[in-house]
Amino acid sequence: MNETLLPKWAEAEEIAEWAYFITVVNRSMTAQDLLIDNGEEAKSNFIW
Repeated sequence: MNETLLPKWAEAEEIAEWAYFITVVNRSMTAQDLLIDNGEEAKSNFIW
């Protein structure tokens, strides 16, 4: 939890709503790579 922007994990319903939007509602997005990591990369404390 220390590495995420939100202090919680995504729930199944939230993921389902997002997947529905991406696959059914949104008709203009093509050839995209989506990173789904609950904000871990944005708040990364990784040190090389």
